[in-house]
Amino acid sequence: MKVKTAFIVGLPFCALLSMVLFAQSASSTRDGVYTADQAEQGHVLYTKQCALCHDAAQQSAGQIPPLTGDTFLQNWNGQTVADLYGKIQTTMPSTHPGSLKPDEVAQLVAYILSLNNYPAGKTPLPTKPESLQTIHIEMPLSGAQ
Repeated sequence: MKVKTAFIVGLPFCALLSMVLFAQSASSTRDGVYTADQAEQGHVLYTKQCALCHDAAQQSAGQIPPLTGDTFLQNWNGQTVADLYGKIQTTMPSTHPGSLKPDEVAQLVAYILSLNNYPAGKTPLPTKPESLQTIHIEMPLSGAQ
């Protein structure tokens, strides 16, 4: 009888502990999930690979979505960095989709995050989608440029 009671009491406790540990392992774009150097490398790559379509001001027009501002933030808020990374990896550049290397995609994501006033940190943005799944895109604390 004591084992059954311990199991009944222990099971909810374990579930609660798992939720707390998961919440601690998840992070947000507000937490400095890329480095300034990574964003600078992304800026160089953006100029070469993306600016033609997304223009130098990152404020795209027509069917090309903007990479900064309210529209961008509303489109991506609540999604994960893995979602943004996957979108770029599979569809960009439009002239040769899927041609970017994993580190280039991470650099571009870092640059886009920097454009939207997300802070840089000390650890580079990972290139593995499973690691990026734990980073949630949230509205920045200060408005986008």
